[in-house]
Amino acid sequence: MKRRSVLGIIAAASVGSAPLEPLARMLDGPDGENLARVGIAEVQAVESAADLYTRMDLAHGGSMAAAMARGSLGWAVELLDRPMTAPIRERLSSAIGLLADRLGWAVYDAGDTAKATKVLTLALDTSARGTDRDLRAHVMLDLSTVVTDSGRPREGVEILRLALGDERIGSAERANLHAVAARHCATANDRQAGLRHVGLAEEALTRPHPVSSPEWARRITVSPGHHDSALGLALFALAEDTRARERLFSALNRLDSGRTRTGLRCRTRLAVLHMRTGDREAGEREARQAVQDAAGVRSRRVAADLRMMVADARAHQMDGLADELTHALAQQTAASTDGV
Repeated sequence: MKRRSVLGIIAAASVGSAPLEPLARMLDGPDGENLARVGIAEVQAVESAADLYTRMDLAHGGSMAAAMARGSLGWAVELLDRPMTAPIRERLSSAIGLLADRLGWAVYDAGDTAKATKVLTLALDTSARGTDRDLRAHVMLDLSTVVTDSGRPREGVEILRLALGDERIGSAERANLHAVAARHCATANDRQAGLRHVGLAEEALTRPHPVSSPEWARRITVSPGHHDSALGLALFALAEDTRARERLFSALNRLDSGRTRTGLRCRTRLAVLHMRTGDREAGEREARQAVQDAAGVRSRRVAADLRMMVADARAHQMDGLADELTHALAQQTAASTDGV
């Protein structure tokens, strides 16, 4: 019943019909200012906060961004109870949806899937009241990942099918949705469906993209190397090793310096692929670089990727490397704990 309830809430929020008041109670935040009317200044403040936390989260993981975003989101949600024009409300809804999405993703990356689901559902319901259909779809993508990683990959795929049903989604975000759906299918042991989604993602990438995109999309979905990374992760999960290696290599060459976490997810898998093909030198090089790049990054998913990489080193009789990496990661963890 709980699983059906979560899907029901997500389906309702996807069209902006989930009750706002119960969703707002999911968050704790300070009382909003006693504004007579919400205007462009308040909207721009929320947009600026969302952009700041997006950059912080992409670079270093979610804990710091989450800590700073909670208060801003509590204040922003309270603005929705104030009078404003319809265009301002739509723009504010998109801004709050993005801010809540970044907070929800940060909470998830810190390991709290239950709270992440609640915050991302708020993000979905609010973004659905705005005009940015790609943002709504992206929030559904994030929700699908949380659901999949909670052990329900088929439900994760169903959430993405809901998102893909919106014909107003742009081709770049559509490709992103298909790539992540392919990864969920791999988790559900449905390789044929996963490969079909890979094909659909690649097809979407051949279609024209809009000349301009929202700032959040330029930082994520349409940023250089993003689709290579999404497809590389999917192909790796589907055991399409040769194609995965090509995509992951391309992603690492194209991702900008602000995509630290995404780069780490690609590099750990590339290291594993080198080990599997017997290229020990390349495997060692990528593995050591991954551990070096991970210093200061707090991310449950990256930590799991690093453990996977170490386990693969042992599986391929590279015990010396595995011991070296384990020691280096332990030192990083100790240093991080001392700095808290």
